[in-house]
Amino acid sequence: MVPRCRGGRDTAPTCHSCEDFIHKTWTHNELRDTFNTVEKIQADPRFQKFLHWLYKQQESAFFRTRRNRFRTRQPYR
Repeated sequence: MVPRCRGGRDTAPTCHSCEDFIHKTWTHNELRDTFNTVEKIQADPRFQKFLHWLYKQQESAFFRTRRNRFRTRQPYR
């Protein structure tokens, strides 16, 4: 999925916790260049670990994710 600000048009439905995790783990450039499909996002070990943890939580729980320390701070290209 390419972010709309980077020219993307398609969206995939996600829960708020997953959406928050995705945008705090990867930059828009990384989503555009590397993780541009749902399958690539789901195959990433960081997302798998998050999903494994999330499935153990209550359905009604709402989570906020902190920004990943290892996320690169690059200007938009």
